Amino acid sequence: MIYKIIAFVLCCSGSVFSQDLKDISRWKVSFSKSEAKPGEQVEVIFSADIDKNWKLYSSDFKGDIGPLPTEFAFNSNHTYKLIGEVRPVKPLKAVDPTWDKAYTYFTDKAEFRQTIKLAKAGGKVSGTIKGLLCSNVDGLCVPFKESFEVH
Repeated sequence: MIYKIIAFVLCCSGSVFSQDLKDISRWKVSFSKSEAKPGEQVEVIFSADIDKNWKLYSSDFKGDIGPLPTEFAFNSNHTYKLIGEVRPVKPLKAVDPTWDKAYTYFTDKAEFRQTIKLAKAGGKVSGTIKGLLCSNVDGLCVPFKESFEVH
């Protein structure tokens, strides 16, 4: 019996690793203005294309209900200052039936924005995006962590 359980777990875990994260979501990061000057505010735009039948959880809910919200971590440097929080743009909303709490998510395309104030010209904004992608077909969820950098 124990061998059957181990075989089942190994089969299931293999299907998780056979799905390449780059096949599920593709991220692009850009500035809202290409010619911003020191002292100006500009938005860092995070956009993701999400494969059909998958969803990406948003960043604007607490992760105490099961789904993990998308998190953005910025590497600090002296060329910019963060203004406010990362904002998701038009996420969809649902209620988790188990916890009876609302959460937000994206299908097909996702967009997040972070306002920054430029302190110096020619700097870069870099960091990581961490989140959870889940299949709408079989319920499989895959955590991801991806680095970003924009000049």
